[in-house]
Amino acid sequence: MRTKSEYSFRCSINGPTLVTGGTGMIGGEIARLLLERGDVVRVMVRARGAASEALEELGAKIVIGDVTDVDSVFTAVDGCASIYHCAGLVNPFQWNIDDYDRVNVAGTGNVLDAALSTGTKQFLHVSSIAALGARPGSLADETTQVRDAWKRGYGRSKFASEELVRSVAGQMHAVIVNPAVVFGRNDRHFVRLINVFLKGRLPAIAFKNRPLPLVYLSDVARGSLLAMERGKTGKRYILAQPTVTVGEFFLELARSSGRRPPRINLPDWIVLTGAMAWSVVSALRRRPSPIEFLKHGAADYDGGMVTQELGLAYTPFREAIQAVLSDMK
Repeated sequence: MRTKSEYSFRCSINGPTLVTGGTGMIGGEIARLLLERGDVVRVMVRARGAASEALEELGAKIVIGDVTDVDSVFTAVDGCASIYHCAGLVNPFQWNIDDYDRVNVAGTGNVLDAALSTGTKQFLHVSSIAALGARPGSLADETTQVRDAWKRGYGRSKFASEELVRSVAGQMHAVIVNPAVVFGRNDRHFVRLINVFLKGRLPAIAFKNRPLPLVYLSDVARGSLLAMERGKTGKRYILAQPTVTVGEFFLELARSSGRRPPRINLPDWIVLTGAMAWSVVSALRRRPSPIEFLKHGAADYDGGMVTQELGLAYTPFREAIQAVLSDMK
């Protein structure tokens, strides 16, 4: 950790707001919302591109940095009164699982070190429902205390990064948000799936009755701002809409788009058998097996506390789906 004397800085409660990972889906949406309300926003990105240029056109100051590079982190943080820490490694198929600790844990530590050393007053950490380690089929909320559901990788790294944030809660205002599976503008996963469906190339679905914990991107951004402004220091807030099943997701997608829903429901065992074969190919290509992500169902997550304590009104699921379809036109 760099000492305070190694860096020149200005400490001002009225300083700019930094968004790390600003070209990601969540970071970009938070940055846009901050800019819309007139905040002075600094966005840290690893490299310039179309996403950073779009934010720059809206008024953001772009700084180049990487959470694993201490010097660039201190440069980005210097003078900021508030930080929305959205940068992280999310890819569930990362071969080297040590990268999760390097980026998500050590990277968060670097941002926190810089924040403490340069006088940042407010810090929001974007974590994940994966950090709760909830067992499939259970109902999880902010009080969930499950440890044995974790294996090394993404979820455990997000929990460890949360522990770092909680450890500094007495030195600054620090809160955590735990989004469910996010869908919305610039979503690289659901938008691709929706495109396949809209083109009529998805005649069958699997895991029809499995829970699909979702949250609309706009709600994540609005909930994050509310958590920073009204949340209790050291506390986590789950951001999750009422859970739907996989089948219900596609049924609503069909209703909103005027298309027919998939007509074939594949038995789970067929998909799992295919995943086993895929696992062999994955190992040869040095990629994690998809079988772990498919053979277990998801937990159900209660996102009601952010409504009760902070006043977030979630976008109705149908309206969210319709908004995503509109953005895709």
